[in-house]
Amino acid sequence: MEGGRAVYPTCGACHGAAGTGGAGPALMDVLVTFPDCETHVRWITLGSEGWKAEVGPTYGANDAEIDQVMPGFAQLDETAIRQVAMYERVRFGGGDPDTVRQDCGLG
Repeated sequence: MEGGRAVYPTCGACHGAAGTGGAGPALMDVLVTFPDCETHVRWITLGSEGWKAEVGPTYGANDAEIDQVMPGFAQLDETAIRQVAMYERVRFGGGDPDTVRQDCGLG
């Protein structure tokens, strides 16, 4: 969790320090939006424009239309991206830390 907590302030600029939203959406439903960590990691890595180019115009389990811009974070190493996904899934989504750690490949 510490690695993700260290990276999250970059995300918090848009998603809010408490994950309640701002320029970007709130993260309280992150486990519903991204039921598995791999898809969440891919979204963080690609960002909205990369996702549109590689996957299509919608994202998440509810196939929400991409109507905002989120930068991709491919410049971070994969471990850092997985750690921030874990942090968001546990801290804001309410996921079980041990289960999320395994799902995010950090176990």
